[in-house]
Amino acid sequence: MRKNKVFEDVEVHDMSEMDSRSSCTNKGAEKEQNGVSVVWKALSVLIAMAAVAYDMSPIDAVPDALPVLGWLDDLGFTAMAALNLYQQFAKDQGALAVRLAKYVKWMMVALVVIAGVAVGGLVAAIVALVTR
Repeated sequence: MRKNKVFEDVEVHDMSEMDSRSSCTNKGAEKEQNGVSVVWKALSVLIAMAAVAYDMSPIDAVPDALPVLGWLDDLGFTAMAALNLYQQFAKDQGALAVRLAKYVKWMMVALVVIAGVAVGGLVAAIVALVTR
């Protein structure tokens, strides 16, 4: 039986002594490090396809007739879908770029929700003023 040796702050273990339980644990860690499950990847592809369909659709939350605002919502949905695809298909889920993509994506989602509430409130205020 070979004993563990320490070389410059790195432990070296004899891999033949690993039991089946520790190899199962390593598989779980490898799956987490190498990406997410197939279900989340498939969902992110569906979200990307929905974003492209939204871009091509004549029905928009903000009409494309408005020069800049009409294109910003299309760009925003596509960017969120692209960030989601990158996040789900990245091999190392702990990487800084993946974590940054995750936070930027959720900040964009929050901005879309806030903008939707603001536009909805504005429309409700205009309707209330017109119907008086």
